[in-house]
Amino acid sequence: MKNLSLIACAATVLFSAGHSANAQDSNWTLRTGPASVRFNASSSLSVAGTPFPGAESLVSDNTALAFEVGYAATKNVDIRLALGIPPTTTLSAGGALQALIPPLTGTLGKVTYGPVILTATYSLGAPGSVRPYIGAGVTYLKVFSTSDADLSGLQVDSAWGTTIQAGLDIPIDSRWSLFLDARKIYVKTTATSTVPALGGPPVVASVNLDPVVVHAGIGYRF
Repeated sequence: MKNLSLIACAATVLFSAGHSANAQDSNWTLRTGPASVRFNASSSLSVAGTPFPGAESLVSDNTALAFEVGYAATKNVDIRLALGIPPTTTLSAGGALQALIPPLTGTLGKVTYGPVILTATYSLGAPGSVRPYIGAGVTYLKVFSTSDADLSGLQVDSAWGTTIQAGLDIPIDSRWSLFLDARKIYVKTTATSTVPALGGPPVVASVNLDPVVVHAGIGYRF
């Protein structure tokens, strides 16, 4: 009986150690939390084929729930895929366009969009410790829908862009962690429409969106 008790005790210790090691050594993580999208937009517009100097389309900032799936390719390199619940941004008249209010209302239209971000990051420090990381990758900005206001027949192109990234992982235990992450996205898109209040001339806008996405929350290692 004494030997059986020792074997049972040893098996329990080994199982607990193996379970903890598997959690620590797992290659897959899921992170989620609110993401703040802060645009640094600049644009150029042409009306009926003629450039409109000083006219700008302002893009409102957003906050949405976002998710990231990560795969540890090595002890220091992670492949990360981030996406979220598509937010809706409002386009507003800026610059020289404000001189046309009225007849414009100042609200040009709305766009529902969702960026899909694929990056590779390099982490500093040992697994299980507080680990800062940096990385880079690509972004696909998917436009799901648009709605009209001052602009009619608004269409915005989906577009590819590039991303740089930096963040910090803070472990709670072998499975759970907290994180803070920032991504700078460089992406350019084109929008087309007409302006009924000005007699219906066609409008083409080239827009550099270039947002910063700050994502914070909790992570789980499978």
